[in-house]
Amino acid sequence: MTTNEGFLNQRQRYQSIKLPQDFSDEEMARDWTLSDADKKEISKYRKNSRIFIAIQLSALRLYGRFLAEVNGLSPRIVNYLNNQLGLPPSLTVPTPDREATFSEYRKNILNYLGFSKYDDEAQARLQKWLEQQALQANLPDELFLRAERYLLAERVVLPGASVLERLVISVCAETHEQLFEVLCDRLTPELRTAIDNLLVVQAGDQRSLFYLLKEYPPSASISSIQSYLERYRTLEETGIGKLEAQCVDPAFIDYLYKLAVRYNARDIKRFKEPKRYAMMACFLLETRKGLLDSLVKMHDQFIMDMLRKAKHIHEMKHREFRKRQKKAIDTVLDTTQLIIDWPDDKPLHKTDLWQQVSEKQLLESITDLHSFKRLEERGYGDILLGRYPSLRKYFAEFIQLPFAVKSGTEPLMNVINLVRQLDAGILKKIPDNAPTGFMPQELRRSYKDKDGHIKRNAWELGLAIAMKEALRSGDLYLPQSKQHVSFWGLMLDERHWQANREASYEALQQPYQDAVKSTLTLQFHQAVGKAEKCFGPDTFAEIKDGKLKLKKDDKAEIPDAVIKLQKVIDASLPPIRIEQLLMEVDQQTGFSRHFIPLQQHQSRPANFYKTLIAAMISQATNLGVVAMSASVKGVTVDMLRHVLQFYVREETNKNASAEIVNQHHQLPFSDIHGSGTLSSSDAQRFKIRADSLLASYYPRYYGYYEKAIGIYTHVSDQYAVYSTKAISCSPREALYVLDGLLENNSILKIREHTTDTHGYTEIVFALCYLLGYYFMPRIRDLKDQQLYKVDRNVNHGIFNPLLNKTADIDIVEEQWEAMIHVAQSLKERTAPAHVIVQRLTNSFPADRLSRAFTNLGRIIKTEYILRYVTDKPLRRTVQLQLNKGEYRHKLPRWVFFANQGEFTTGDYEEIMNKASCLSLVSNAILYWNTSRISDIVEGLRNQGELVDDETLAHISLLPYKHVLPNGTYFIEEE
Repeated sequence: MTTNEGFLNQRQRYQSIKLPQDFSDEEMARDWTLSDADKKEISKYRKNSRIFIAIQLSALRLYGRFLAEVNGLSPRIVNYLNNQLGLPPSLTVPTPDREATFSEYRKNILNYLGFSKYDDEAQARLQKWLEQQALQANLPDELFLRAERYLLAERVVLPGASVLERLVISVCAETHEQLFEVLCDRLTPELRTAIDNLLVVQAGDQRSLFYLLKEYPPSASISSIQSYLERYRTLEETGIGKLEAQCVDPAFIDYLYKLAVRYNARDIKRFKEPKRYAMMACFLLETRKGLLDSLVKMHDQFIMDMLRKAKHIHEMKHREFRKRQKKAIDTVLDTTQLIIDWPDDKPLHKTDLWQQVSEKQLLESITDLHSFKRLEERGYGDILLGRYPSLRKYFAEFIQLPFAVKSGTEPLMNVINLVRQLDAGILKKIPDNAPTGFMPQELRRSYKDKDGHIKRNAWELGLAIAMKEALRSGDLYLPQSKQHVSFWGLMLDERHWQANREASYEALQQPYQDAVKSTLTLQFHQAVGKAEKCFGPDTFAEIKDGKLKLKKDDKAEIPDAVIKLQKVIDASLPPIRIEQLLMEVDQQTGFSRHFIPLQQHQSRPANFYKTLIAAMISQATNLGVVAMSASVKGVTVDMLRHVLQFYVREETNKNASAEIVNQHHQLPFSDIHGSGTLSSSDAQRFKIRADSLLASYYPRYYGYYEKAIGIYTHVSDQYAVYSTKAISCSPREALYVLDGLLENNSILKIREHTTDTHGYTEIVFALCYLLGYYFMPRIRDLKDQQLYKVDRNVNHGIFNPLLNKTADIDIVEEQWEAMIHVAQSLKERTAPAHVIVQRLTNSFPADRLSRAFTNLGRIIKTEYILRYVTDKPLRRTVQLQLNKGEYRHKLPRWVFFANQGEFTTGDYEEIMNKASCLSLVSNAILYWNTSRISDIVEGLRNQGELVDDETLAHISLLPYKHVLPNGTYFIEEE
């Protein structure tokens, strides 16, 4: 890596000190409190200079630098320092008139705090320290922050702009070359040969195996699962598993893996051997993990699809036989009645009976009734057994994957080993005492033959279904995978947890284990008591015959002034082409600076800016590069592909979008619509034409045979999208609520969050509570929700009929330490939140930790529902915020117009690229609209019109029909 290939993250590059404007009193006291010694030192200066000295002294100690613009500091901090110094409040901070005076002040402050200047000697020490750190495979992003902390600890003034960055990049460039060589030397000749073979298109193939290993899996079918099992087997045969124990830092492996996937085989073969082999080794290590995760998902999808189709066939047969059964019953009943009514003195002969009843019809009716009886009792199982031969085509190899089980689930592993022995010929038949407790109900009547022996087809099919469930819950896992490891393998390791345990309780602001029961009980009683006081005045709810009855909330009337103003604003917004809008917003926010390659260097190809904007539009509108190149003069397909390959990716889109959100938050007009502390999340479905493992059936909108994906977005009360995720439509949306909240990289400090019914579970209630978010979903059929109390012996007055069950608070107390461990792991993002939530959800009720989370969630849910039914402003807040999110869905439909608004790619990375570009463009339109609407309102006020903030709060910031997303782009010169 050359010096100009440094890869510092743009958000962590050296920037001038960003002075805090939004902070808590605790943070101010922590960072800006003066000691007695400080006050004594400051008192040596003239009175009108003391506040300036106090600011510079505190800033040097806090940031390692002096402040150039002291009047940019928050007035709260300035007056907090004034109070400590006994000085009167001030609007501005007096600064020295002469540079010599400031130099003298700096020298005195350095001497007082024991700081030294950053000179050649300090740089030499820092360089030596950086070399040692870089040899541990630390990336420049992390190393840059560590270097700043190192200099602060050494009491050295941090150097000026770009000095530290250049040093870090230079050291990493040299050191990482050494790491490449070290890693390369560890590879066996056989592994090197295998890597070389991966990069070559073999005879009879159209693509290299390297290309195939980068592909996102298609939907689960026998052939696709077999193909991915073969790829995994080929990967194992390279011997990459032997390297893992000797390898370097996981972050460095992940960086080299991400770098490798950006290149094709031809490009990688051009690198020098050390870098080429190091990159490919890391690529293979990470790809093996990804293959195992993909195989688990493919097995899950195959089984789910098999069950779905079997259920559909069963329902069709049931519907058909139900019609025939009615006729058969009538025939049998008529025949039975005939026999009963036959005269006693007259012998009944068959010939007499057949004269009255059709023999053929009766026999067919009896056959139909037997068939219906079997269909009712064993039909679904029989249909499933018909799928067993298809399952066997891949299951024999799938079961050879390196599975492990958590304690208590050993019988399932025993069954897996028995099947392996049967396949290997070690066992000739299934032992009569083989475990069968895992068998699903549908197969329990079919798994033994008439002699009482276990039938392999039903037993093994039951195992395949049980493995799907066990892999979801984490009872069965793959230690060598990435996401399907053991549950505690997803958490902070024990050493890290114990070292940070005390700080975790403090950061989460949660009580210790010995106080949690009393804290939760007191909190619950206060919440119920408050709801009881509000229950009468709010007529939304009543309790009748021991049940909760709810009225329909009055629909919020939209004042005429709002309707009129919205029409004026919509008519006043000038038409604008989408590329012009993006460029105008970029001029004001500078979001395009975040589009840098993975290596983080600043070089740009020719005509970069125009190509970048065109590439973003090609993704956000769903046009693609071919159609876009035909619509933009001077931009070719190859130029677009190059920019998309190296510059426009999920990470850069997310950072650029956050830049727009941050600067939109600073616009005064944004505050009228909210403070940026409330948000909602919801999924928007899009049809997908391509074959993809992410796609799933969604009959509600797309029928029985069409597949769709969901784009799950988190939208703030200021209409900004701060998180975007492409998801499958199969699982419940609640899995993904925490992902967006925890991965929020904007300055928005979300404290309250709402969803619709699909976004809530009791476990999500519990986790939001532990993480400091107030979760307030809109729950369908609210009156039917089960409510819980914490103490069965306490009388809750009017709510007694509703609180008819008791949450197990004892198990919450028992598992509290583990629950805090999980919450802190989520906060530090040791694994994707949806993976952890899914494990907890699928482990209930067998797992005690999952039960603890569920019972805590029941308590928090009960408190929330009682508040919801008695607090009209809360209901209105929830409804208005969900309306904002749902209204925002119209904008993506408008922009994402090409190919009928349907995804034509099945690759997850490409889907996320389109989705994140779409959110970025949505935020750019929001920013442009907000600025223009603010100008329109200001113009109306200047004309004497009365436009109050209450009216403006109901005005949408997302009108979109004035934005023109299609046509020929860049018609005018830039």
